[in-house]
Amino acid sequence: MTTVTITMSSFIFIILFHTLSTSMATAQLLNAATQDASNGVAYVTDENFGSLVLNSETLVLVEFFAPLCSPCKNVDFKMVELANEYAGEVEFFKFNVDDNQLIPSKYGIKGIPNVLIFKNGEQRDTLFGNLPKATFIRRMEQNL
Repeated sequence: MTTVTITMSSFIFIILFHTLSTSMATAQLLNAATQDASNGVAYVTDENFGSLVLNSETLVLVEFFAPLCSPCKNVDFKMVELANEYAGEVEFFKFNVDDNQLIPSKYGIKGIPNVLIFKNGEQRDTLFGNLPKATFIRRMEQNL
């Protein structure tokens, strides 16, 4: 009887632990997309790229970056400005290539900063390097 109680207690603990772990993983995925959303640019990962970028019905810009990349910081500044100017019309995401490698490999990202433009799930354009803000605007307008 004691063994059954211990086994049952262990079983209940395992079920609760699994449920909590699954809930935390789901919360982390959702949080990854909203970490930086206060400035209009949210983070996207290998796990949520399809649902947030490819399933979007609006124009989407995805900045592929690394935290220690200086030119990426300049592009990030432009993305934040554009996110404020095009709020409601265009979605803006950041993709950390140090933490996620599947999507960059799929889209042939060989260098950073690199911004891909998507519309209706299809890649429409690529902007490589620290380009002027006017270039980003022109290429966005061409794809709206």
